[in-house]
Amino acid sequence: MAETTTSIYGAQLTRRGFLKTGGSLAVGFSLIRSGIARAEAVDNTTIRAFDAALVETWIEIHPDNTVSFRTGKSDFGQGTVYTAYRQIVAEELDVPFESITTVFTADTDTTPEGGGTFDLLGRGTPNIKKAAAYARQALMQLASEKLGVPKEQLTVESGVVSVTAESGVVPNAGKSIKYGELVKGQNLKLTIPVVGELTSIFGLNVTGNPPMKPVSSYKVVGKSFKNSIIPTKVTGKELWVTNVRLPGMLHARVVHPSTLGSTLVSAGVVDKKKYPNAQVVVKGNLVAVVSPDEWEAIQAASQVAEQTKWSEWKSLPTPAKLYDHLRNESDWKSAPVAKGRKNTGDAAAVLQSSTKTLTATYAMPFLKHAPIGPTMALADYRPDGTVTVHGHTQNAQALRGQIAMMLGTTVDKVVIKTYPGAGHYGRSNGGNAGAEDEAVILSKELGKPVRVQWMRNDDMQWSTQSPAAYADVKIGLDANNRISSYQIEHYMPAGQDDRLIGAVLAGLPTMPAPSEKGGILNNTANGPSDPWMYDQVPNLAELCYGTYQVGQKASPLAIGLRDHTMRTPGQFQQNFPREVAINDAAALAGADPIQFRLDHAKDQRMMNTLRRLREEHGWESRPSPSPAAASTGSAPIRGQGISVMLRSNTYWACACQIAVTPDTGAIKVERMTIVSDPGIVINPEQLKRQVEGGAVMGVSIALHEEVAFNESGITSENWYSYPILTMNEIPDVKVVLIHNPEAGIYGQGSEAPNALASPAIAAAIFDATGKHARKLPFRPEYVKQMMKA
Repeated sequence: MAETTTSIYGAQLTRRGFLKTGGSLAVGFSLIRSGIARAEAVDNTTIRAFDAALVETWIEIHPDNTVSFRTGKSDFGQGTVYTAYRQIVAEELDVPFESITTVFTADTDTTPEGGGTFDLLGRGTPNIKKAAAYARQALMQLASEKLGVPKEQLTVESGVVSVTAESGVVPNAGKSIKYGELVKGQNLKLTIPVVGELTSIFGLNVTGNPPMKPVSSYKVVGKSFKNSIIPTKVTGKELWVTNVRLPGMLHARVVHPSTLGSTLVSAGVVDKKKYPNAQVVVKGNLVAVVSPDEWEAIQAASQVAEQTKWSEWKSLPTPAKLYDHLRNESDWKSAPVAKGRKNTGDAAAVLQSSTKTLTATYAMPFLKHAPIGPTMALADYRPDGTVTVHGHTQNAQALRGQIAMMLGTTVDKVVIKTYPGAGHYGRSNGGNAGAEDEAVILSKELGKPVRVQWMRNDDMQWSTQSPAAYADVKIGLDANNRISSYQIEHYMPAGQDDRLIGAVLAGLPTMPAPSEKGGILNNTANGPSDPWMYDQVPNLAELCYGTYQVGQKASPLAIGLRDHTMRTPGQFQQNFPREVAINDAAALAGADPIQFRLDHAKDQRMMNTLRRLREEHGWESRPSPSPAAASTGSAPIRGQGISVMLRSNTYWACACQIAVTPDTGAIKVERMTIVSDPGIVINPEQLKRQVEGGAVMGVSIALHEEVAFNESGITSENWYSYPILTMNEIPDVKVVLIHNPEAGIYGQGSEAPNALASPAIAAAIFDATGKHARKLPFRPEYVKQMMKA
């Protein structure tokens, strides 16, 4: 059969002849846009590339009626690609969930699209959904031709296409054919339209508007299915990144500079009598010790570190002076000031005539992305200039582009293979987690595979952190105790530094440090990230200010306190001050915090979420503080608090009940209720787990987490100097999901819960004690200071 092409809603179905065995319908893409057609470096900062050898198939339909699909997204424990993605594909194709037998994830040589593992449901239309919708239409076209009837007279259920059984309407009424029979013996390729750059942080995006299955017809989405990767993980059958080995590989430990601005004076020498197989490798300011034996590499690196000399550097503020430094010494003028999308009225003028006013500052510290298992990577650089990196990244294609840039080569020379490992909360959504480039540099230098694993102190002191921030708030109330004026100014350093730290130390090419001249991600600008939800407020002024990372300009390495997006990036730094301020305003008005929010809102989804929270939590409707509030005494005092958020089309409301002991400053979060309206709930059990995990992380942030540093660098180096929540501190978490198919979207469910706890706990502290908690974390020493204020 000659090759033929049929247009399917802008996609192209190509038939390339019959096969003796096998057959499939493969849904992929072609080079339809010049921006991704060539492999080249542009201005040494952006890789625009496409590898012709890439397996570019999203979905394959097989003769046995099974389905496989590929996604460039990684699984970081969320389970989305193994549950929600499978359900979406099954739903759009109208096949059983179990018929999707194989899921390929992330590896750059076996998956399409790229893009980071964030916003996985893509505001309702992820790539995989559109790819499946295109595939369904192609299959219906094939069935129409095979059965000899128009597509409009066909129905499909469980992978079987049937002619409508209305007797006498069509000659083939009642006939049917399976998907597998449609593709058997045929070489079918459906080419779908895409745009974007494969190695950018966002990757490719499927375009067009193929008909989607109506929500009212869903049979798979909305049910709880098991995460297929959990059994292999818990039984030890899954290959974890830490267990990957290659023949002849060397183990390495890096001796990082003594400060965030130190340059190398001289490298230490290995004591060959103690460590005969170890050797030192120096590349610029990058010092490493390698050995065939990992324990020897660890010990030898410790010995070399003691002898290595670095220049001195002290240009960071002390923690006690951090917020003074940010306010008075940071450059808030070079980056453009961003205004809130819903700014309205004249908030400053109205504030002057307000009956009551609130003026306050709210502050958040640096937070670590610290995984339980430190970052590691294994690189294999070959004589032909190709390199394969084995690691644990949220954005394999972006890492691929960064490694190619560092090496001065094209991306077709780089392959990234990914494996399960410890989650690190957004740290690698731009590509690198920390050790990958160091492994590549050492492998190239030595001509052997090199495995680099950071020690705990390396991970704490040299990985990125979520930026510190503060906000100034002014609120005015009218004679009816309603908000007449709301002003907020957000201040936060640049929050996305994707530079390869090994490349920076070695003096090799990497993307520029954040600046006011940077692109959408490495810019010092700070944009509005927290959607305004109180639309009844008549006068609103929200301003966002950005600046350089702390210490970046002063460091000879341009490093300083490198920041990166963590869960709920930017929005956490803006939602915390807003929600605590709304609670403070409710207290000023003498109003119940939930009712106060309802009185200032218009959006029905938000209001329904709040009402459901009031019911499910058993909220005691009254103003704060509690009639039993006290700021002295050795007995625990209980309080309640609330917070809300709109993130990625999902409405959230959280209530916390705490017990605080004024004399000791100890806080126990006893229980919390989280209500979520994501629109369409794809997999209730998985979403519930995600919410629970985020909630626990949020309590940990609120009560404990803060990066410690001095004038030279980060001093948090382990779980003692950077404490996190312990098992006996975990509260009872109640999760309530509002399935709202009328919304017509899949909202995001894995991030926002981590940001809900802090403002709710702050409100509960005020409710219990009458003292305002406006700076994180709520450690005992800070709480005791509050009680005395």
